[in-house]
Amino acid sequence: MPDTRRAFLGKLAATTAFLTLNRFLPARAAAAAPAWVSGMALDITFSVATQAGGRVKRPYVAVWIEDAQGNPVRTLTVWAQTTGRGPRWIPDLRRWYRENAGLLDTVSSATRNPGTYAVAWDGKTDKGTLAPRGDYYVCIETAREHGPYSLVREKVTVGATAFKRSLGADGDIEATSVNYAKA
Repeated sequence: MPDTRRAFLGKLAATTAFLTLNRFLPARAAAAAPAWVSGMALDITFSVATQAGGRVKRPYVAVWIEDAQGNPVRTLTVWAQTTGRGPRWIPDLRRWYRENAGLLDTVSSATRNPGTYAVAWDGKTDKGTLAPRGDYYVCIETAREHGPYSLVREKVTVGATAFKRSLGADGDIEATSVNYAKA
């Protein structure tokens, strides 16, 4: 026997309420995960390549952390020219720009020459709260005006014990590594 209109609307209302509560109250899963270990930091070191020959443009660089589902957790740094003709190239940081463009004015700094750099994540989210322990993606993205695009995105598991690990390389990003230890 097919559902009546009233029964269908009742099921629809119950499903909507369930989905709404799960969207706004996902804290049950997050609360179960232990908090970030106080005093620990994830140091990220990366090298941006110098291209051989010709005039080398400074790369735009974004370094950020994503959770296990690929959602942005914390933007650590963005190096981009935000004046003159510079802003037209910022969307070339495709992955970062898609989810985080609204943070540009608060996290960006001047572009830098190719070389080796380090940034640190203290476990805080963009909202200032401590993230739980667990799986995260370290993301480093570079783009140059009329030049190559590079992205390194690798999973790390942040727990209670320190670790060091080399991550991948891609195009302009020659080397990356992480060190999780006392800050």
